Amino acid sequence: MLRKKFLMVTAATWVIIPVVSAARFHVVTTTDYTAALARAVAGDKAEVESIVPPGFNADLYSPRPQDLFKIHRAKLFIMIGLNLEDWARDVVNAADNPTLAKAEIYHGIKLLDIPKGNVDYSFGDIHPYGNPHFQLDPEDGRIMASNIRDALVYIDPADKAVFDKNFTDFESRLAEGEKRWQAQMGPFKGQAFIPYHESWDYFAEYFHLIIPEPPKTIEEKPGFVPSPRRVEEVIRLAKDKNVKLIVTEPYYDVSVAKTIAERLSIPYLNISLYDIGLNPKEKDYISMMDYVVDQFVQAMQGHGS
Repeated sequence: MLRKKFLMVTAATWVIIPVVSAARFHVVTTTDYTAALARAVAGDKAEVESIVPPGFNADLYSPRPQDLFKIHRAKLFIMIGLNLEDWARDVVNAADNPTLAKAEIYHGIKLLDIPKGNVDYSFGDIHPYGNPHFQLDPEDGRIMASNIRDALVYIDPADKAVFDKNFTDFESRLAEGEKRWQAQMGPFKGQAFIPYHESWDYFAEYFHLIIPEPPKTIEEKPGFVPSPRRVEEVIRLAKDKNVKLIVTEPYYDVSVAKTIAERLSIPYLNISLYDIGLNPKEKDYISMMDYVVDQFVQAMQGHGS
């Protein structure tokens, strides 16, 4: 369905509540990877927890009663924005926390897939302000961490030096990671793959891969299971575009991706993009990227799911 606009709260309008530096304050994020970024920057100054459990798609999440308690006691609520978390506004309102500061951390990111012209329900479950699935672009990971650092400084200005140092340390580790990932992905530059959903556009742009358009995705419209006619269309276009890999995520119909890959005699990759804390190989943002890149490379080499 078409998302309602969430009221964006910028730095200029945050509710700023001074916090005693010695006390750990509570930060709540929507997703596991934003929580991982917040922990990297906050260090031991804040207790950070996410609302959406690992393994769940933030776009499709249904809030639980315990989420209200998390937000009620928090000083800062961090979300991606761009209406990815369409459920967040109602949860925040119901949590009854008038001093809660809120931050949307997409600011500064070069957004892809911004719809042109009028947008209505006929377009499917689209994001009218741009594609919010930018966590697989390390440059955007850096921008999100920087935005989180700024939000933490507003909440706890006394510990600005700590947050700055933690951010610098994260940036250093991220830069080392980028060298690894570019080396791993280099051999596949210019090769084509088709994802089920528009979750991989930023990844493709960062690593100089091709998502052919059409079909762009297996879905004909976001949020709708592809019809048999659409599946045949994707297969035909994939043959024409020399597609090397089909990519999907476990919250979608994996059988469709598998069928397309089998018909094309190419590998497919089924991987969750929200697994930090669930997958033992994904403990933080950088190890998440390590895992995703490793799985993508293995799939491109013919060792898919």
